[in-house]
Amino acid sequence: MEVYIFLFCIVIFFLLFEPLFGRSKTGPIGLPILGSINRLGRHPNQSLAELAKIHGPIMTLRLGSITTIVLSSPAMAKQVLQTHAQPFSDRPVPDAIASMHNLKASLVWGPSDDHRWRKLRGLCSTQLFGAQKLNSLQFLRYQKVEQLIQHIKNHCLSNSQVNVGEVVFATTLNLIFSTMFSMDIIDPEFSTAQEFKDLVWKIVESAGKPNLSDYFPVLKRFDLQGVRKLAMMHYDRMHEIFDEMIDKRMKGRASSNPSSRNGDFLDVLLDQWDENGSFINRETIKPLIQNLFIAGSETSAATTEWAMAELLRNP
Repeated sequence: MEVYIFLFCIVIFFLLFEPLFGRSKTGPIGLPILGSINRLGRHPNQSLAELAKIHGPIMTLRLGSITTIVLSSPAMAKQVLQTHAQPFSDRPVPDAIASMHNLKASLVWGPSDDHRWRKLRGLCSTQLFGAQKLNSLQFLRYQKVEQLIQHIKNHCLSNSQVNVGEVVFATTLNLIFSTMFSMDIIDPEFSTAQEFKDLVWKIVESAGKPNLSDYFPVLKRFDLQGVRKLAMMHYDRMHEIFDEMIDKRMKGRASSNPSSRNGDFLDVLLDQWDENGSFINRETIKPLIQNLFIAGSETSAATTEWAMAELLRNP
């Protein structure tokens, strides 16, 4: 009888505490409690690439109490992102992102099975990314690229350095602002609207910062590193800027002044707001345009920086 009790205790021990050791058949064996957090280092992309050489193109890592699957080959990425897109369409929300206002209205983080998400996605597909709309805005893209080229030429003539990521970031912000609000937020010399550029970057930085709350969800309520509080402050300020623009446009539309209707994306959203029974309102519009600004500007800048770095390393 005592033997059975002993064996039962051993089984219970491993069921309860085995996850703390981060063991995996397809990945490295982690440390107790920490898992494989220590293996990420200061350059996680390089660390994961090295681990993939050992454990293959699909790898399981335990980061704290969270199990993470890492795909490191085009074939595996295609399997998950294209062939099996629907089952993997939702994702864990980092604690910094969870502080976003009206998260369910987010095109990036909202649940894909929600009818409101499908409605917002449909609006973006037809009013921003459809072939007809893209063709009608082609002149705008040419204009912004010409401004970027001229800016770089001026630096070449003065033999001064160019921060590629910064100017591409600013160019993309201008393009998105022009598409949504029919105005530029940054002048052709990329010297204005520093606050907005900083806000976007700080939000991205907060979301990407290693956060104990993401590795150990039980700690979320404490926000030990203050990441959630800081991100919320940046979200609040960005929404204040959007509120000012929405109020200005609505005031112009109320005056029945034809010039106040620009036919841009903000007008499309406000038209939807005016429809009876529509779920779209101010608190839906702000998270949506915030998603488009952050996703469109930072990713374009980062991709261009990486491409330029690779060209310099492998001319």
